[in-house]
Amino acid sequence: MSADQDESAKLWKVNRTIHELVKDRGFQVSDDEINMDLATFRNHYANQSGSVDRSQLNFFTNHRDNPSVQIFIFFTDEKSVGVKTMRKLLGILEEKSIQQGIIVFPGNMTPSARKVIVAMASTYKLEEFSESDLLVNITHHTLVPKHELLTPQQKKELLET
Repeated sequence: MSADQDESAKLWKVNRTIHELVKDRGFQVSDDEINMDLATFRNHYANQSGSVDRSQLNFFTNHRDNPSVQIFIFFTDEKSVGVKTMRKLLGILEEKSIQQGIIVFPGNMTPSARKVIVAMASTYKLEEFSESDLLVNITHHTLVPKHELLTPQQKKELLET
């Protein structure tokens, strides 16, 4: 198996996990995207040599309960995500008037790029994931309990006990 085929198989798993993650958070995601097999993924996203252009994996979707709430998933091919990449993501979010974003990267994120996430927290809800963190969806493991957001009332009751 070539390096490009290994890379496309890895990105297939990452793509499936990020779609599951977004769906679990209440956003609209097609089951076809989640259940896509490797051959279909390669036919759709890989070029002739087998390498995948990560920018083709970018997508945005609406929340099921409130369609005005959107999220944008941004795949970058830069091994080390810096401020320049974060500016690019923020530009896309601003242009499309989207308040939530997730950046997926193959390597690491610089401390200055993480500071951008913190600095923009009042305007945008940004999250970052390394591709290696998304190879397996741990929330689907049999030993991991279902995670659910508490209502303000449930939170208050829990904190009072």
